[in-house]
Amino acid sequence: PKPASLDHVQAAAVPLAGLTAWQILIDTANVKPGQRVLIHAAAGGVGHLAVQFARHLGAHVIATATSAKHGWLRHLGAAETIDYTAASFEEMVKDVDVVVDLVGDEHASTSTRSLRVLKPGGLLVAVPSGVSPDLSDRAQAAGVCVTPFLVEPDGAALPKIASLIDQGAVSVEVERVLPLDQAAEAHRRGEQGHTRGKLVLDLQS
Repeated sequence: PKPASLDHVQAAAVPLAGLTAWQILIDTANVKPGQRVLIHAAAGGVGHLAVQFARHLGAHVIATATSAKHGWLRHLGAAETIDYTAASFEEMVKDVDVVVDLVGDEHASTSTRSLRVLKPGGLLVAVPSGVSPDLSDRAQAAGVCVTPFLVEPDGAALPKIASLIDQGAVSVEVERVLPLDQAAEAHRRGEQGHTRGKLVLDLQS
């Protein structure tokens, strides 16, 4: 069901991004209260929902994003924010239980560098780039775990996500609505990774 508190444009941003964030934190990482969770690309469509879900689960959330988005991310529930353009995140944080990497190793070796911030036995969820043999070997040598992620259909989770939204525990940010004929532009903006929230295509425009 569509969250009652959202219009159709906002609701369109929820299913894929919401399920991705939900399944990473709950089904894959099994995040518990008090755990330290580092989220890369925290201001994006998946990231801003992951911040809120992790906070709802009682985690201590650390978010990487450009400084202009730090105030907003703290409002969403991030306890700490790191400007990845101004400092190396691996020098700013340590003893992390779970890293949610929504950037990938193709961009500044984010997954590989994230291994250094995990506590022994910690988990890196490598979303866009998956787990290369080299990353797996490095994780094993460091005494940490790494797993790829692929979202799956989940009819049971969507009503739970909708309920959190309607309760006001989670907000959905839509940065921009673009007509379908600008799908390539939407893809380009998403690939650049500088969005605040989700980009939505309007199929009727």
